[in-house]
Amino acid sequence: MLLAVLRLLVGGWLVSAALASAAGPSQPEPLRVLLVNSFTGASTPYDTFASLFRAELAPKMKTPVAFYEVSMDGSRFDPARDTDVYVRFLAERFAGRPPDLIVAVGPPAARFYAMNRGRLFGDTSVLFAAAEERSLRGIPRGPNDIEAGIRLRLPALFEHILAVLPETTTIAVVIGSSPIERFWADAVKRETQPIAGRVRIELLNELTFDAVLERVAALPPRSAVLFTQVYVDAAGTSLNQAYALKRLVEVANAPLFGLYESQLGQGIVGGPLMSESEAGKRMAKAAAIVFAGEASAGLAVEPIELGAPAYDWAALQRWNIDRRRLPPDSRVLFQPPSPWDEYRRAIVAGGTALLVLAAMVVLLLLQRSRRRRAEAEALSLSGRILTAHEDERRRLARELHDDLTPRLARLAIDAAAAGAAEPTARAMHDELVRVSEDVHALSYRLHPTVLDDLGLVDALRAECDRIANGQGLDIACVAEQAAAKVPSDVALCLYRIAQEALRNAVRHASAQAVRVTLAQRHGVLRLAVADDGVGFDPDAPRERPGLGLASMRERIRQIGGELRIRSAAGAGTTVTATVRLQGQAA
Repeated sequence: MLLAVLRLLVGGWLVSAALASAAGPSQPEPLRVLLVNSFTGASTPYDTFASLFRAELAPKMKTPVAFYEVSMDGSRFDPARDTDVYVRFLAERFAGRPPDLIVAVGPPAARFYAMNRGRLFGDTSVLFAAAEERSLRGIPRGPNDIEAGIRLRLPALFEHILAVLPETTTIAVVIGSSPIERFWADAVKRETQPIAGRVRIELLNELTFDAVLERVAALPPRSAVLFTQVYVDAAGTSLNQAYALKRLVEVANAPLFGLYESQLGQGIVGGPLMSESEAGKRMAKAAAIVFAGEASAGLAVEPIELGAPAYDWAALQRWNIDRRRLPPDSRVLFQPPSPWDEYRRAIVAGGTALLVLAAMVVLLLLQRSRRRRAEAEALSLSGRILTAHEDERRRLARELHDDLTPRLARLAIDAAAAGAAEPTARAMHDELVRVSEDVHALSYRLHPTVLDDLGLVDALRAECDRIANGQGLDIACVAEQAAAKVPSDVALCLYRIAQEALRNAVRHASAQAVRVTLAQRHGVLRLAVADDGVGFDPDAPRERPGLGLASMRERIRQIGGELRIRSAAGAGTTVTATVRLQGQAA
C-alpha cells in the first residue's frame, strides 16, 4: 500500500516535471502590494485614491503586480481591542511570503502600521499615502519608507467661500465624530481664528446626521456649507459619503462647497479642490521609486494640494452666483452647450443649403426676369411688326384703290370708246374691267376702306355679304349699332379676327352656315363667330402651328382683350373675342 502511494507520488512528480519542462521557462513572481485602507471600501475619497493608484501603478511596472487589500474601518477601530486581531490576521495571511510594499492609505492605516510594523513585516518598505501632513506627525518611519501625502490649507477653503460669496456671515462645517474627524474639527477651530471676526464658523460634528440635515435646511440668510467628511455621526451611525452628500444637496438652503474633485457634478458649487486622479499618480510614482530601490529615510513625493478652482455650472445657476466673482483661472464644468456648439454641423449644413437654395432662387429669379424681358421685347416686336404690317397693307390698299383702280377704269372706258365694234377692243375692254375688279378686290382684302369710312358694324356686314355671295354660305350677321363707335385699333382687331374666322369656316370647316354676332354690354365689346363645320380639337398638337390662330391671339393681346376658341370634332367651332373698352364702367 505504502509502495503504491510512493509510486503514485513519484509518478505524479515526474508528470509535473515533464509538463513544467514542456511549458518552457516559468513566469516571474508578481510583486505583492498590500493596501491597508483606513476605511471600508465605500468610503470616499480613500477608496478612490486606492483604485486610481492600482490603475496607475500596473502600467509602470515591467513585472506583474498582485494587489491585496484589507480595510480597518478606521471610524470604529479601537486600538486596545482590535490591534492584536488585525496583526494576527495579516501575519498569518502573508506568513509564506511577505508583501514587497505596504501602502497605508489614510491616517488611521498609517498610524496602525507604523506602530505595529515590528510585529509584521519589519523589512518591507511602507508608502504612507493620501494622509494629510498634520496627521502623520509623530509617526515613526523606516529607512526605506516614502510618503505621498496631502497638504490641506484650511484657511484657503474659507477665504475662497468669502471671495465668491462676500456677504456670507455663517459657514456651517459638516464633519463627523470619529477620532480622525474630531482631529480635523479641532484643526478647523484653530486655523480659522484669523477670520473669526468676519464670519461665524459653525461645526456640526456633535450632531446626528438627521440633526445635521435639519440644521443645513434652516440656516440663516447669507450662509454657506462646507462638506468635509462624515464617516460616523454623533450617534455612532456609519454613513456612506456619497449618500451623505446627496442628502445634504437635497435639503440645503445655502450654497454647498466640498473638498474633492469627484464631488463636482454631485451638487457642490466647487472651488479649489483635491484631485483624486493626481493623488493616484503621485502614489504610483512613489511606489515605483520604492521598487527601483531609490527610497530613503525621509523621502517624500510632492504632496497633492488644492488645485485650480473648478465649478459646477448648474450649482452656480441654482445659487445665482455671479461668475465675475470667480477667480481668474477658474473652470466652469458641465455647462450645457450653446445651440451653436451643440448643433454647429447641422447649422452649418443647413446654412450652406439655404445659401445654395437662395443662390438658386436668385438665379431663377434673374433668369425669369430675363425671360420675361425677352418675352416682353418679343411681344413688343411682334406688335410693332403687326402694326407695321397693317400700316403697309393700308398704304397699299389706298394706292390700289385711289390710283390704280381709277386708271384701269379709265383705260377700260377709252378702250370701249375707241373700238366699240371691234372684237379685239371689246375683249380688251372686258379684260380691263376684270383686272380693275380684281385690283379693287385685292385692295379691299388688304384693308377695307369701309372700316375707316363707315365703322366696324358696316365693315362686318359688308365682309359677311361678300363671303356669302362669293362662297354660297348662309351667313347671318347680327351687329348692334351701339358697337360701331369703338377705337380704330379695336375695330381693326375685331374685324381681322372675324375675317380670319370666316376664312377658316370656308377653307377648313366645310361649314354650311355661319353666325357673326357683335354686341356691347356694360363697357365690354364681344365678337362671336360660330359655324356648323367639322370642328377640331383646339388642344391637340399639330405638326405645323396655324398662323391664323396665332395671328388672332396676337392681335387680341395687343389691345388687352381675350380670345376663346370652343370646338369639337363634328360640333362646329365658335371663336369669341372680348375687349373691355377704356373709360366705360363694367
